[in-house]
Amino acid sequence: MPATPPPPVTAASVQRREGQKAQESFPDVPIELFRVWLPGRSRAEVDARRVKGRRAAVAVEGSRELMGTIVEPPDLAGEKLTAKLAREAGTSDDASAAGLYRAHVPLRYKPRLVEKVRTRKIREGSDLPNSVFAPDSRYIFQDTSFPWCTTGRVETSGGGCSGTMIGRRLMVTGSHCMQWTDTGAGWVKFTPAYYNGAAPFGVAWGTRVIYWSRVDGSDGVSDQETAFDYVVIVLDRNMGDLTGYVGYRSYSDSWNGGKYWQQIGYAGDLSGGQRPAFSGGGAITSAQQRTTSGQNGFVLGHFIDTSPGHSGGPYWGWWGDEPWPRLVGTDSTSPRRPGDDTSGDNEAGGGSALSSLITYARQNHP
Repeated sequence: MPATPPPPVTAASVQRREGQKAQESFPDVPIELFRVWLPGRSRAEVDARRVKGRRAAVAVEGSRELMGTIVEPPDLAGEKLTAKLAREAGTSDDASAAGLYRAHVPLRYKPRLVEKVRTRKIREGSDLPNSVFAPDSRYIFQDTSFPWCTTGRVETSGGGCSGTMIGRRLMVTGSHCMQWTDTGAGWVKFTPAYYNGAAPFGVAWGTRVIYWSRVDGSDGVSDQETAFDYVVIVLDRNMGDLTGYVGYRSYSDSWNGGKYWQQIGYAGDLSGGQRPAFSGGGAITSAQQRTTSGQNGFVLGHFIDTSPGHSGGPYWGWWGDEPWPRLVGTDSTSPRRPGDDTSGDNEAGGGSALSSLITYARQNHP
């Protein structure tokens, strides 16, 4: 049995580190700012024109044949991972599970604060809204440096979540964020470093979803589902060549209680999911194991502040002098009644099953 890796360094010590400026210029590649889906047999003409004003803008206008039409983006193909496929992919070592820092973006260990969150005053006898444990430790940030640019807003036909680049064209998010279909899932759009509609690295669209479990959050999420509440989305472009991507590591319960973890999510309660929120120095306090398809997943309990919109967002730590963090879990659920024990904590999904999923995706969809 492989030895348990040492714990990451504390988030507080990481956040005191000096970052670095970009060392290279951006690669000369186009980025997709947005996509308009048109009727398949339409002969409608589309005209792009520059709009003058305080800021440059381009307006895209369609002919009247497009009026009253709604065209949905295509669904994703599904790829359910099995124990056999996971065994064939093998296990990851430090090198294969590493991240990738692209030197054309700056490196910062703590994102630039834009707006502090006001401490909430809760009425006597009332529950806390969502699962924020006062005082709220989050803040809104706007930062296109690494690794913050690897995180972004996930849009689906069912709403908004958060995601993280984990490979050249691979993004990890929550399973319960998917709109599952008979053959896969509905459309997925990913915008790294999304901020109030801005797409500084462009957008990418999902083509395939790889998963252990199809988690349906419409009637709640059980602990069994939380332990496997993550999917890898194969994107239609190598977004990681622009943003870089983070590494990953299987969570060890020997790290329980350590203030190692940073968390990022597009909080619905702070900005309607339009701006990212950061929380640093949080602890995972418990790890409960569940099994599916011969794989072990963890329900990671914690009191890090989250709310709807954080779903699928990363929990990551930093090891040694590596210039990238390693992801150990994705945001999953909040309790009906927040409290100070495992029945009232927030929860993320993680464990060796998450590592196996990413290892398989990297090997089969590089």
